[in-house]
Amino acid sequence: MKAKSKNNDAADIENPDLDSKKEEKGEKAPSLARLFQTVKKEQPMLFVGLLLLFAAEATSQVIPLIVAKAYDALINQELSSSERMKDINYYMLISVIIFIAGIFAGFLRGSIFAVVGERMVARLRIQLYSSILSQDIAFFDEHKSGELISRLGSDTTLLQNAISMSIPEAVNNIVKALVSIVLVFVISPPLAGVSVGTLFGIAILALPLGKTLGKLSKLYQDALGEAQTYSTEALGAMRTVQSFSAESKEEKRFAHHIGDPDLFKYWHPKKDSTQTTYSVGYWKGIVTSGFFSIIFGGVFGFLYVCLWYGFHLVNSGKLTLGELTAFQAYVFNIGLGLGSASSHIAKVFEAIGGVSRVFYLLDKIPRIPTPPKEGEEPKKLLKPKTVTGDISFENVTFSYPSRPELNVLNGYTLKIPSDSTTALVGSSGSGKSTVVALIQRFYDVKSGSVKLDDNDIRDLDVHWLRNQIGYVQQEPQLFGLSIRDNLTYGVPSNEVVSQERIEQACRDANCHDFISSWPDGYNTLVGERGVKLSGGQKQRISIARALITNCRILLLDEATSALDSESEHLVQEAIDKAVVGRTVIIVAHRLSTIVNANQIVVMADHKIVDIGTHDEMLEKSKKYQDLIKRQSVLASSSSRLSLSSE
Repeated sequence: MKAKSKNNDAADIENPDLDSKKEEKGEKAPSLARLFQTVKKEQPMLFVGLLLLFAAEATSQVIPLIVAKAYDALINQELSSSERMKDINYYMLISVIIFIAGIFAGFLRGSIFAVVGERMVARLRIQLYSSILSQDIAFFDEHKSGELISRLGSDTTLLQNAISMSIPEAVNNIVKALVSIVLVFVISPPLAGVSVGTLFGIAILALPLGKTLGKLSKLYQDALGEAQTYSTEALGAMRTVQSFSAESKEEKRFAHHIGDPDLFKYWHPKKDSTQTTYSVGYWKGIVTSGFFSIIFGGVFGFLYVCLWYGFHLVNSGKLTLGELTAFQAYVFNIGLGLGSASSHIAKVFEAIGGVSRVFYLLDKIPRIPTPPKEGEEPKKLLKPKTVTGDISFENVTFSYPSRPELNVLNGYTLKIPSDSTTALVGSSGSGKSTVVALIQRFYDVKSGSVKLDDNDIRDLDVHWLRNQIGYVQQEPQLFGLSIRDNLTYGVPSNEVVSQERIEQACRDANCHDFISSWPDGYNTLVGERGVKLSGGQKQRISIARALITNCRILLLDEATSALDSESEHLVQEAIDKAVVGRTVIIVAHRLSTIVNANQIVVMADHKIVDIGTHDEMLEKSKKYQDLIKRQSVLASSSSRLSLSSE
């Protein structure tokens, strides 16, 4: 019989209905000024790029006037054929030279903006990743990993495209249109008045659609992030998915968030359907189509009307054919400029909708360490030079931020002496793993205090605090690095770890022999999440990783509960060596891990019900005796001794 084995109190806070949308209340669409703040360090190059933009555009605007003179020379009957060709060659040669100069300036401008975009997005992703890593554990309880990955990837790419392409091109095309407007008034004010008035009317009609497009783009990015969350979760647990033959279930779950188009008659999503990438994208596509239809249809429709009126002016002698040709080119530039500008402005609106989520994360202040109140100076946090290892819980009441109404600990008081081993036992959900989490200050208590050597841990530098603690959990988390890099993961980057220190920690953790037997030894790559290693090997490496940090406090959260008997024996030997000279807290699952503990704490109903040594508890604690009896029943059918499953 298959069973899911994720056993810790953190499971108590899981809420499948939590939609991770709480942060949206604080999200606001960023201004263009905020967008440009992301490229503050690139301002000199941006300035050069803008100069090249104006230079390239200026050259392109001169060409129609010069070509107009060539047209007029062509029909000038006062000149001979050779004189006409001489003038035409002169004007066209100048046009070609100016054109080549404009192309080169445009190449430089495009290259500069592309590099600026790459530099900006690289810097932004580093800042965003840093901001995500700085958040407290409660933040990750409320936000799904796929959602955060979407912000690091697709959302930042939207901003990159806006900065490197959409905004420069929008500016370029607006400049093109404005210069052309000035020049058409120079050529023919009456004809220009009709043209420009019509164009601005079209722009005013398109503006509301542009704003709607921005809102729909934000909704689309939100829906896409939600879909990526579920796909990331499933792809990261493919062994579980396939072992339960749940591929079709995951496919349906993903399709539910993407939106299966075959479920909608005539392609039309139901009004009451969930917001999916399809249902939002459906309306986004229609609005986009309407937006560009108004722009391009209106622009080129009025172009033909202007030509019609222009022919009338030429026929009446109020305009030369060359001037009409130039006018036509400039009107085309106005239409093309405004049409292209609107296209890029729509993409800017789309980027603004998407990156509001990025700026929300960049601006988010983590709850741990405690942020100062407005107007107050940041609190100076302590970094004691020595650590004894005395830990105390004083009348602690705690609930997880995602479920504030449910207290996991009520009036919890416990003293853990230094250089001692304390075992926490009890039924699932009693709060054992919560105690371990609070010692590491993954969360802050609602009332009471957790102290280390008589210092409230809220007064300690949180990174210093965690550097004093080694943590070994039921399912060890290894990274897709070498064994050496995994072992030294908890050592500050500015500290050099000798090979002797690494090997000694691995000998103490009973993992040196199997590591040395591999061809690449400590340079062996473990694969994603340590997939190339067995459970026992990963657990022993995890213990060695904790020992290398020279921690004074060691937390073992069901470190042997998921292992077979042989692996358990080797890991238990490693634990017996590791506990010497340290303050140790064990979340216990098996009898073998707690019989020698200095004190055993029995927890039930979110509080301590009994405390004492193994022998004392056998005599006085009915709850402990019940756990022992339950273990005896399990032992009769299995050689593995268990206390409880959490």
